[in-house]
Amino acid sequence: MHEDISALKQRGFFDSRWSCGRTKSIKVGDRLFLLRQGREPRGILASGVAKSEPYLDEHWDDNRSGKALYVKARFDSLLDPESDGVLPLSRLQSGPLGAVNWRTQSSGISISPSAAAELEKLWLAFLKERGQSPAVLPDEVSTPSLYYEGVSRTVAVNAYERDPRARKDCIAHYGALCAVCGFDFGAIYGALGQGFIHVHHIVPLSKIGKSYIVNPVKDLRPVCPNCHAMLHKGSEVLSIEQLKAILSKESSNNRIHADARKSGARG
Repeated sequence: MHEDISALKQRGFFDSRWSCGRTKSIKVGDRLFLLRQGREPRGILASGVAKSEPYLDEHWDDNRSGKALYVKARFDSLLDPESDGVLPLSRLQSGPLGAVNWRTQSSGISISPSAAAELEKLWLAFLKERGQSPAVLPDEVSTPSLYYEGVSRTVAVNAYERDPRARKDCIAHYGALCAVCGFDFGAIYGALGQGFIHVHHIVPLSKIGKSYIVNPVKDLRPVCPNCHAMLHKGSEVLSIEQLKAILSKESSNNRIHADARKSGARG
């Protein structure tokens, strides 16, 4: 575990494999959470995404014959239970999360979309309490339709390689300002919003279809969550310039309508 934590600190992620029980329906890009059971502290200690579909390999338990199912995984966060603690089961017992059987001994279980969305928010808050954050913000992926042990199908752009260093370098170059509307979370929310922004791939990775070296200045742009959603809203991803033109046109129309209403009021 200490080697994995060291790799995470250096690169922003580490690769491993995950035993997924009998679950065969996991797809590349599905969200993964590791749940520590058996001894205290019990709870969630890691998150990541699947980098393969399930495959058979030698069973992890040397005392058992046969094979077990695994998926290759890339983890974006990992807590040391002894020094960092884990997201405890006691904090997973209310609201939508309360309906989940967190005492299960099976790996690869599914939970409802509402519970999974709540888990993402709770996990992010728990990491922030410990001065950590995953490489990809939960809000940068669409609301999933299916989860496995906190695992979710994410949008296609997240099914491919994401280098957290590229995200960091993009923000360092452009600043944490939306490239479309100019929104600055820090200016509005103060310290709470300082440095918060989404990062948008100009060419969707789902269209590239293969690994490539990301140029943080050429290939990425910082955008606010609203503009990010609008860029991906249609069947085709809009360019930054197209969305800026739409925003400018609608802002102009709104001003015209507002002036007309003022004129009518004076009359």
